Amino acid sequence: MLVAPRLLMLWAGIQLSIVLLLQQAFALWITALFILLMLYKITATWQGKATLSLKLVNLLAAAIALALILNIRQAGVLHFMLQILLLAASCRLLALKHSADARQLVWVHYFLIASCFVIHQDMFTALLIFTVFTLNLYSHFRLFAPPRLSIAWRQTSRSILIVLPLWLAMFTLFPRLPPFWQIPNAKVASTGLSDTLDPGSIEQLVKDDSLAFRVEFNGELPARSQLYWRSYLYEDFNGRSWQVNPLRQHRSQLNKALPQNTRGRSLQYRVIAEASQQHNLFALMLPTTVSNEVYIASAGLIKSNKPVSQRTSYQVTSINAPVTWSGNTETDINLQLGVGNAKTQVFAKQLAKQNPSAPQLVQAIATHFNQQHYFYSLTPPPLGNNSVDSFMFDSRTGFCSHYASAAALILRAAGIPARVVGGYQGGDWHPQQGYLAVRQREAHAWVEYLDNEQWQLFDPTAAVAPERILNSLESALTAEQRQLLFSGWAQFELLQSIRLQLMHLDYYWSVWVLGFNDTSQQTLWRNLRQYFTTILSVLAVLVGITLLLFGLFFWQRRPTNLAPEATVLVQHKLGKLLQAKAPEQSLSAFIQHIALQQPVHQHWLLFLAKTYEHAVFKDDVEALKQLQQLLKRHSKELRALRRSRIKNA
Repeated sequence: MLVAPRLLMLWAGIQLSIVLLLQQAFALWITALFILLMLYKITATWQGKATLSLKLVNLLAAAIALALILNIRQAGVLHFMLQILLLAASCRLLALKHSADARQLVWVHYFLIASCFVIHQDMFTALLIFTVFTLNLYSHFRLFAPPRLSIAWRQTSRSILIVLPLWLAMFTLFPRLPPFWQIPNAKVASTGLSDTLDPGSIEQLVKDDSLAFRVEFNGELPARSQLYWRSYLYEDFNGRSWQVNPLRQHRSQLNKALPQNTRGRSLQYRVIAEASQQHNLFALMLPTTVSNEVYIASAGLIKSNKPVSQRTSYQVTSINAPVTWSGNTETDINLQLGVGNAKTQVFAKQLAKQNPSAPQLVQAIATHFNQQHYFYSLTPPPLGNNSVDSFMFDSRTGFCSHYASAAALILRAAGIPARVVGGYQGGDWHPQQGYLAVRQREAHAWVEYLDNEQWQLFDPTAAVAPERILNSLESALTAEQRQLLFSGWAQFELLQSIRLQLMHLDYYWSVWVLGFNDTSQQTLWRNLRQYFTTILSVLAVLVGITLLLFGLFFWQRRPTNLAPEATVLVQHKLGKLLQAKAPEQSLSAFIQHIALQQPVHQHWLLFLAKTYEHAVFKDDVEALKQLQQLLKRHSKELRALRRSRIKNA
């Protein structure tokens, strides 16, 4: 049996949707290639062209597969598997002629649709994925159903109502097993901060308004001046840019992160981080305990065991204490001055003579930035190779990375170990929803310096633009520079409001669906065991009420008519026609009377009367079944007769 053109069009549309959903896993030329194949299939089907020969499709598949194999090192194993699976589905569709060959295609579509959740977890993309799944399910139905059979929506709704509670119970109560296999890493562009910090890197990131992570606190929200989310340590300086030291890449190196004395105010919170394709995550102050998905690396940084390719959630407990010194190796790393910037080093030594202790020197640096003519700007001028010298003595205009880089170099030149910290500062608090939203534009850089074997926080930006720390980034910028943050559609308040509400919905999706892990399930089980007797009593009452309602429903619908089943059935179908029936007239005689007045329906009405007599007077079971089928077959004619006027006998 040939496949209907509308099914071919539907499958081509499904594959086109899958290509768009998976485009993050494909190079641009691969995405364009698959789109061209789908557009060709849609156009050919629309114009009624013949299906491509199997030989030609196989040659095309071999050529594309070879190109994908050559691209495997750049794409990664997982993305290569998705590309091959999509190629198989596309080639099957190009050569598809008969319905029997389409069964494998539909099942491959299910695998591809499920694979979309490997890349996307946000609520709105999930709704789109479920829509594509529904379309594929509909095509599955059409593939096996007779041509004129319509979907039984009533029965389908009943099935959904039965399956939905079962699905919810399995989702909440079924053991959350760890994955049996690991997703291989793929070369995907990362977002957010990176291992390198140079003049201009954070300025570019600040123009990105996308979410970095969201946080919900077990208690009160800390003051904004305490919201320093540590993510990266930049300790290697080459005279212009800062980089992460290679020793920080290994879990076993420089790993004395926790102090001997962990006294301090404890803070518990949960972070929902967006996909970044990086290992580094975010934490406040000094983390002491974390959930199983992440670990505490050296210097109190939070890291994931594998690149964060999906939205992830983790719990953290932090204390308000500085990170402790881990040894001479750490000191040596954070005293290196790099190449150049001689003027800044001379200035640092002069400043250190007047301020011999580390706290005094830090205060002197802050006073210098505050009292001299330094400016905070989102668009600082470009700097040369001696970037710190150019900033300190020429432009005097910079962003947070400029001030942090200069302060760290001054401290090092004065003999005080110092490093630049990269992360985020602040966030937007949404009290009704109860979470803090931290966007990429909150990216920030500050300094940590060593004093009494503890790394103390110093933010030189606060001396130049305190509004940035105490209020928001926008408040520290001029009106002209704020336009760089809110350009295009972001200037419309209505669109911003809609976007904010959608973000709140997406947050609830992340908390209640994506964030429901084994820890949440164990907590649920503990609560169920604790209130087992109460829950059992409530369920017993609900079951009893349900059974009582069902009993009353069936009691009211119990058969009160003692007439034979055939008589009740015919009386129900005749309805208003029985108003013309004489009291002494039998039901079969009345049907014959209608047949005489309706010559068009005479044949089947007489047959109906005869079948009725056999079902009633001979107690014929087969006649009763035949009567039911006859009434169902002529239901439209009976509705027409009920609207007509029948004369009394």
